[in-house]
Amino acid sequence: MSQVPAQEHPAREDDEQLALAVGSELRKKKRAASQAAKKDISKGAAPLKASPAPSASVSRQSQAFRQAWRKTAGELSEEEQRTAVLQALEVFRQLPPASSYAQHRIRVLEKALALLDKAGSERSSGPAAFLAAALPLCRRLHSSALAAASAAAPGAASTAAHAAPEEVPVVIAGGGPTGLTTALLLAKYGVRSVVLEKRQTLTDHPQAHFINMRCMEVFRSLGDPDIASQVVAHMPPLEQWRRFVYCTGMTGEVLGMVDHFKGQTSPYQPAISPEPVAHLAQHRLLPLLVDAALKEPAIDLRMGHSLRSFSQSPTGISAVVDVASGGAGSSGGIYRLSGQYLAAADGARGGLRQQLGVGMGGPGAIQHLINIHFVSPELGRVLRAGGREGMLYFVFNSQAIAVVVAHNISEGEFVAQVPYFPPLQSGADFTPQRCAEIVRQVAKRSDLELEVRTVRPWTMAGRVAHTYQQGRAFLVGDAAHAFPPSGAFGMNTGVCDAHNLAWKLAAVLQGRAGPGLLDTYTAERKPVGTANCMLSVANFNEALRVPQIMGLDYKAANLLSDVLAAPVLSWLPPDARKTVLETTMNVGKAAASPIRRLRRSELAEVFEHGETLRLQFPKEDLGYVYSQGAMCHGPGDAAAVAEYQRPKKRDAPYTPTTLVGARLPHAPIRVRQAGRLLAEVGSQAVASTVDLPAAAGTGLVLLLSESSQQGGWEAAAAAAEAATGVPVLPVIVAQSAAAISSGGNAAGERTTVVQDAEGAWLRLRAIPQEGALLVRPDGHIAWRHGGQGDLANELQRAVHTVMCK
Repeated sequence: MSQVPAQEHPAREDDEQLALAVGSELRKKKRAASQAAKKDISKGAAPLKASPAPSASVSRQSQAFRQAWRKTAGELSEEEQRTAVLQALEVFRQLPPASSYAQHRIRVLEKALALLDKAGSERSSGPAAFLAAALPLCRRLHSSALAAASAAAPGAASTAAHAAPEEVPVVIAGGGPTGLTTALLLAKYGVRSVVLEKRQTLTDHPQAHFINMRCMEVFRSLGDPDIASQVVAHMPPLEQWRRFVYCTGMTGEVLGMVDHFKGQTSPYQPAISPEPVAHLAQHRLLPLLVDAALKEPAIDLRMGHSLRSFSQSPTGISAVVDVASGGAGSSGGIYRLSGQYLAAADGARGGLRQQLGVGMGGPGAIQHLINIHFVSPELGRVLRAGGREGMLYFVFNSQAIAVVVAHNISEGEFVAQVPYFPPLQSGADFTPQRCAEIVRQVAKRSDLELEVRTVRPWTMAGRVAHTYQQGRAFLVGDAAHAFPPSGAFGMNTGVCDAHNLAWKLAAVLQGRAGPGLLDTYTAERKPVGTANCMLSVANFNEALRVPQIMGLDYKAANLLSDVLAAPVLSWLPPDARKTVLETTMNVGKAAASPIRRLRRSELAEVFEHGETLRLQFPKEDLGYVYSQGAMCHGPGDAAAVAEYQRPKKRDAPYTPTTLVGARLPHAPIRVRQAGRLLAEVGSQAVASTVDLPAAAGTGLVLLLSESSQQGGWEAAAAAAEAATGVPVLPVIVAQSAAAISSGGNAAGERTTVVQDAEGAWLRLRAIPQEGALLVRPDGHIAWRHGGQGDLANELQRAVHTVMCK
């Protein structure tokens, strides 16, 4: 693993950094107190001359706690509040008594329980999720612990900041889908983590919404019930999102519709994956992930906490954490946290990548957009009644050009993406009133009833970090890459980053792998990020085909904006340049209508032959192969991988493969003998070959067929495990229920036996019946062998190579 040069006095530098940070906080509070005192004096009030007595301080804290509790859990009935508190207490009491955070939270929860006992006669009504009570109590109230101490006694924050830092194996900066998935995977492997999320509450902005099959397979292995099944239960029916609609307005003339699920009645493709693709907005996905995280004792999710800065040494990382003010009575605070590794999942604009000094490459900024999140049940009803439900609406008319994402047509929830051109235009130009007007133009209904929820400017870009690792810090998700949304690879790629990194961190922390295993993270994931970035940019250009036919060229619009903003025209007043831009754009939009009529046959041909933006990319979703990294290649493997990865036409299908570095293909199976692998998770958790490595923890699965060699492989697995300390779990895939016991080939008690339920594995395995596949915890094939030679020595060598021991 790459080593960071040892700092001469890392502890001293940390203390100096903390002293500066705490000093800054205390100065802010002193100024605020002084200003408040001056205001009181100006009103005739006497200035405070002494600190309040401890009893008054305690009284204020008690009152603040009561107000915070009633504010966050007031919609729950008394019984529901009590259940939430007792569930949270049960979780925190499972943590080690030495954990100061656990003990503090237990005290907070016991205080809440006492409050409920005292106010037993007070009841509230109305449904609320477990999150409404557990998250604010267990996380946000605790988020203000240091700040509350500071408010009670000046200087307490300084004392807390200079105290010995809390230690945790992995610090995760960012509580979005990627950060939470990282934490959930680590917890599954038995590794504790702290998740620092700067927001005090979950976002209500939809953001990402399309979840691909591989991402759903990762979610399949997390949560109870698993997150994938919850996504399916919460997402809209397929009929509402199977199409892209090209139109002059959402209720206007339809130019064409593209059905991305032709011949399908469901989003499943059972021949290639046990999970479907899904359509669920990120603000609806996040509560599912948070709820799963709250149930995990190994995950400490801290809302309103952000990683201000950090340093690292060859033995660990040290972080300075800010606690936001305002949430649940918090007035802010600072504390120190130390860990062995840092996962930076703080997004494209989070700042940790810059702190690490990691640059990015790629096309850069492509287009500037305004996201208008709006709700209109009326529009949803009209679209359903007119039979024009779709996931995306590409709207081109004389007044507006936009892409509208229908997150939930039944509820009337949409996001309109509207291009704008800085610096001549800015986000401030798009007021809620202006945005409501744009939405009505896009919908082609001037009297449409709607509510504008949020308006956000953003920049579509294509960038990939030069490296995903710097010492003990790792970039995951949008912190490592930014893609155009065309193809929906952003969040999906981030979740798979987490899937790759988590098992490696766990294996190293548990002593089952050498530190060099972590160096394979960049080697494996950066090529995937680069490929997905290039594909997303190509998809964006592909999506421009329809507007180009209509005479609308975004490149020309960008060029016009650049020309008007150039220094050579700086003599023109800004308003004049802005007017020229908008007038020229309006002329172009107005000209699109007659051009559209002239080129209708050309548009029809584009829609008919699928020369527009696609929705599903199974080849890229399931078919990427790691060509280097934590694998053990044999003769001919590299050439076979290179051949498989040769460029193919855009609509080429996904071809399952068992090449080294590939995802283990899906085949339906039925468990016949649980063996050691399934002793804890149970046979009911397994219905696909994809489920087998997910059940192995940080061990390796040795996939076999019933043969004369199976006894030799079972013995080799036991020997390799004894020599390396890495669990090697044999699984026999039998072709029939009777085959496994015929010919004296009975499996050992520790071996798992599954039946090839539909004969798919026989077609897919692509190795001799006497051979074997070694599969990593993330489901990628690490080694394959034909079944000849010294099985024990060769398997042991493979395990050593894969685990970098």
